[in-house]
Amino acid sequence: MSSHRSKIRLTRSGKILFFLGIFLLFAAQNTGNNLLYLMSSCFFACLTWSGVISWRNLSGLKIELLLPDYYFAGQQDAIRCRIEDLAGRPRFFIGFEQDFAEFLPAGNFLMLKSDLQASQRGSHKISGFKVFSVYPVDLFICTCEILPVDFQVGPRPAFRIPEVLSREEGGAVDQLLSGKEGDYWMQKPYQEGEDASLINWSMSARSLTEWVLVKSVKFGMNKKLCFDFAGIEGQMFEDCLEIAAGLILRLRQHDIDGFVWAFEEQGGYCWQSVIFDLPSLASWLAKIQSGQQPLPEDADVEVLRFSDIYRSFS
Repeated sequence: MSSHRSKIRLTRSGKILFFLGIFLLFAAQNTGNNLLYLMSSCFFACLTWSGVISWRNLSGLKIELLLPDYYFAGQQDAIRCRIEDLAGRPRFFIGFEQDFAEFLPAGNFLMLKSDLQASQRGSHKISGFKVFSVYPVDLFICTCEILPVDFQVGPRPAFRIPEVLSREEGGAVDQLLSGKEGDYWMQKPYQEGEDASLINWSMSARSLTEWVLVKSVKFGMNKKLCFDFAGIEGQMFEDCLEIAAGLILRLRQHDIDGFVWAFEEQGGYCWQSVIFDLPSLASWLAKIQSGQQPLPEDADVEVLRFSDIYRSFS
């Protein structure tokens, strides 16, 4: 998205100077004092000059709001704003929400960001974001209001999730998640909550972050999961969606590929990978409503009946 609406208005300092100029103009007319005429004219000339420079400072910009590929409620993420000069002139003192840049060279771009937080799943309207500047002398504030855009927020991932893949593999998933079984595969940055005993201290000492070992366990063919939400509604349905989101993220975070029977905008229900199709899965969980969902015809499918799973958790 690159559309926005530009506005300009007087700041508090600008309003004071404007009313002072009017006061001096009336005083000059009543007294016939040429000096007061000159001072009033200087004030209005300063306001006009400041308004033109302030408008030019934000005109001719390409502004794009960059949203995350996917987002789940309750997580910490950021909305990024890409600001690019298309007019071939430098820009000064540009702000976006709480972020700020002093200088944008001609023909270049910069990135500013703001926090993204949502507490409930669903389709959210991202609105109210502005790019602004009070350059050059804080008499005018020029703003570019970015037009609203729809954004899908997935359910808050549950921390407590079922061990649905450990039954057939003899606990292989548990061994993989513990990091103490299997062959060496790779290393990845440490995430809060992981077992600190897996940190590779020799490599971490040469880096700015901590790294943990990731082991591989052979699973054979990829898993196919079908989420069955039949017979549940209300808050129970929302709780089950949180369990489903937690399961998908757990598989992805531990590099375990699997496929979920989910709705895709272009092709209806199909198999979607937790590794490569997470944005589509998050959007599906954000928009899904309670009721019977179509089931796949494949034979090798792990059907998760969330009515039973929810009762086992209660």
